[in-house]
Amino acid sequence: MNRLTAVALTLLLVGCSEAPDTGNPPAGFSCPTSVDKPMALAVGARANVPKPKIPAAVQDLMTGVARARADVTVIRVDGDPKVVFDAPPPPREGNENADGLVLEEHLNAIAAAYRDQTPARAPEADPLTALTVAGKRVGPGGTIALVDSGLQTTPPLRFDEEPLLSAEPAEVAAYLEQEKLLPDLSERTVLLIGLGETAAPQPRLDNRWSANLVAIWTAVAEAAGACVEALPLGETTDAVVSTPGVAVVTPPAPPPPLTPCGEVELGEADNVSFLPDSAEFKDRDAARTTLGQLASVVRAKNQRVELIGRTASSGSVPGRVALSAQRAEAVKGTLVELGVAADRITTRGVGSDWPTHVPDVGAGGVLLPGPAAQNRKVVVKLTCEG
Repeated sequence: MNRLTAVALTLLLVGCSEAPDTGNPPAGFSCPTSVDKPMALAVGARANVPKPKIPAAVQDLMTGVARARADVTVIRVDGDPKVVFDAPPPPREGNENADGLVLEEHLNAIAAAYRDQTPARAPEADPLTALTVAGKRVGPGGTIALVDSGLQTTPPLRFDEEPLLSAEPAEVAAYLEQEKLLPDLSERTVLLIGLGETAAPQPRLDNRWSANLVAIWTAVAEAAGACVEALPLGETTDAVVSTPGVAVVTPPAPPPPLTPCGEVELGEADNVSFLPDSAEFKDRDAARTTLGQLASVVRAKNQRVELIGRTASSGSVPGRVALSAQRAEAVKGTLVELGVAADRITTRGVGSDWPTHVPDVGAGGVLLPGPAAQNRKVVVKLTCEG
């Protein structure tokens, strides 16, 4: 193979001046990859996401796939994902020079599609459909590289309308599976590149929400049968295009400061959140940090504390009440460990019967992951003496 072949594709994809040309699958991936199997590159080059840059190892893999005469597909990820390149690989010419020339033309055609055809044409963002399309193209054993922020703004995952950033990843995957909306990714490798990276006017995601976004897409792809690996995008830049428009996803607001007297709800935003159908904290250390702040307030003012547990709308009503009471007890136990007198704390559970309960059941009685996560919390009522 002509060395210019690998370099030509790299110049257009990642802007490097050098590219390895080994013809072997690159090392370092935790999931299986093969140059003898098809590969799909699904690219989100649209408003609100930084200019996509393919990691060198992924670029090297794609060059190897093309060189081995396996199919390479390029998919535009916008509100209506489309295949923008699917030309078959050229036949072998029988001699090294001729073979290098036709392969260079093929790689240049891939690079041209990446450069000219991946910028968004349809408004909004639908990476889930892009994964579905890619899964059909590569088949078992193939590799899918999704270069995208992961902030979908079309059904069934409206990150812009539902509090999905704080949802339990496994619950999102279960929801899609129940609705028969998972792509077929069985025996495929999915490389998630740049999830959580944003460009103005989309606000940046802090580390917590970015990590949960990666966890959500990992859970979805794994539930669909894939081996999944998340990779960084590298240096971020402004978006390639500003139109067509993409709805802004508002990250969860930081919690208000604790007040000495009154009522506060401790949930996802405060790190005092619970696993589905469980009184176990999602992150015990993070919950303990928040409850440590509450304990300091209570010890300083010697208030009485009422803890009211709440749940999502799943299970029987008596079961919800019992679970919510267990959640209140879990918070009480931590506060006592942190020095609050047990006799100053009362607990009760109300299940899903509370004025600020968020509607969390969709059509057909399906539990909605984002709203359900918001309802798994404990209300704290602080009563000041006198």
